Amino acid sequence: MTLIKQCSRLLAQSSPRNFYTRALLPTVSNWRRGSKSNNSGPKFNYNYGVVGLLGAAVCSVGAALNDGQISADELELAHGHMHWEHKEWFKSYDHKALRRGFQVYKEVCQACHSMQYFYWRLHVDVTHTKEEIKELAAEYMYPGMDDDGNAIERPGDLQDFMPAPYENEIKARLANNGAEPPDLTLINIAREGNEDYLFSLLTGYEEVPAGQAEPAEGQAYNPYFHGYYIGMAQQLYNESVDYEDGTIPYQSQIAKDVIQYLSWTAHPWMDELIMYGMKALASAGVLTLFSYILMRTRRNAFRSRQLHFTVPGHEKAIAKNGNVSNFSKYKEVDEALTRMKR
Repeated sequence: MTLIKQCSRLLAQSSPRNFYTRALLPTVSNWRRGSKSNNSGPKFNYNYGVVGLLGAAVCSVGAALNDGQISADELELAHGHMHWEHKEWFKSYDHKALRRGFQVYKEVCQACHSMQYFYWRLHVDVTHTKEEIKELAAEYMYPGMDDDGNAIERPGDLQDFMPAPYENEIKARLANNGAEPPDLTLINIAREGNEDYLFSLLTGYEEVPAGQAEPAEGQAYNPYFHGYYIGMAQQLYNESVDYEDGTIPYQSQIAKDVIQYLSWTAHPWMDELIMYGMKALASAGVLTLFSYILMRTRRNAFRSRQLHFTVPGHEKAIAKNGNVSNFSKYKEVDEALTRMKR
């Protein structure tokens, strides 16, 4: 590869005419001169340009033959780009969509995927009321201690993390054919493409195309997943969830709601940060306006003032030229200062 790069750089720096005059023409002329001077036969004078060109051609052909194999991983489909309103400036999350997304997670995703780094209390006044979250948290049992220090099982509270479906990694792998379902707390920022990738993944399940290897037991074919074969079967279908608010549960709508919920769990304070940013921009604008007014009204008086230095015996000359800002016109003052220096 180094030889190919060097030869390509040399060819790029030289024009076709220079290449002919410097590389091919000396070789041909020397060959003719050698054939005339000696009857024993033509003598070839190899030029470095021709040798480099031939070497680059041979190496290029070899590299093309070596890298000509196409891997199945290189044929992975790129995810599409969708319009997500919560990613725009001066926009916030749709709290109704967040509530629907929580319902999708609870009814579809929670059976395999955990969200053990997210508190129940963060849902308060965002997706549910405080009383509703207390009831949801109380449905799960958490390890605790009684007054005597004995280990007990207690109902969940607002200060607890959301529960995991499996006790440990080994049980999670045994229940899913060796594949551990990832935690979904930060899944939106843990995958390249964020919301676009997750939407394509959840809605991109297809039948295995002709000529493609059949997936193993417990796997499914998804062209948006790296390697095509994913350990999660398709979970979202039309009307797979019955929304509480009466929204029509199309597959795309279900995927959009749960992805917005997962985006919010990765950035639960994004709405507050946008509010702080808007306040900071407004404050900066007001301060800039006040600074400009102060500069024009206060500071200009200092910037535009003139300082006049009088020399003893030449006060009349200074008063005569008092409105002149160019000190070079004070000839008498300059001459007096020059005499004083002497």
